Amino acid sequence: MENTNCPCKKKNCERHGNCDDCRKHHDDSKKQRPVACEMAQGKPVFKDIILILICLTVIQSFFLGTKRIVFIYITETFYSRSIVTLISMIVVFAVTILYSRRKKYSLSVFPQTFSLPYIVITLIAAGFYVFTLFFVKTFTLQNALILLYGSIVTPILEELLFRGVIWNKLNKCFDKEWKTFLTVTVLFALWHIGYAIGIYLWNGGNLLNVIMMKVITGAIFGAMLGSLRYKTKNCYSGILVHGILNVLG
Repeated sequence: MENTNCPCKKKNCERHGNCDDCRKHHDDSKKQRPVACEMAQGKPVFKDIILILICLTVIQSFFLGTKRIVFIYITETFYSRSIVTLISMIVVFAVTILYSRRKKYSLSVFPQTFSLPYIVITLIAAGFYVFTLFFVKTFTLQNALILLYGSIVTPILEELLFRGVIWNKLNKCFDKEWKTFLTVTVLFALWHIGYAIGIYLWNGGNLLNVIMMKVITGAIFGAMLGSLRYKTKNCYSGILVHGILNVLG
């Protein structure tokens, strides 16, 4: 069905006015740019960013609140904190997947083709996890669960949330993907304020210093992982690198 009010400026394009063909062409393209009508529908950007910030705050509040309630009844240790956060993240991960399917949001998880570089980095990441678990640390169920939390569940959730759902949502609002990259990087840095508050409530210390360290770390990690997302157009490589960075960190 032809759209006589098509906002696209490429009037000579053979797909001009045909939204379905245009959307399919953009989805199949390596650049995966949003179509003009989606960008027009996606504005205003400011409203979307505020809504995203509210959602991220709710998620971090859920993490913090869950720990506060659980640790009324059990002793708070590094291991117990990791397990409680692991379970909380699995819940948020499930909600994210269900929400994305309901809204028909693309998560851009996997590359279009699993070329040799993807196979190599997958094997390197898997080998790194095994080496860490069996040689750097003593293999125990506790260490395995901590590794699962920090290097697998956390990267998957954060990459799908920030460089999947949020990235694709903002890509429909901005006319240039580098603007999405910068915005998501800032949001990812601010997201780490929640982790900083959790550390402060557990260990005490100077809250401002903890927040600054976490935000700076989040900004650096976010820029690195965002660059991967920008280059590869998928979350998969970012998940692997994120996991390795968390082990090293």
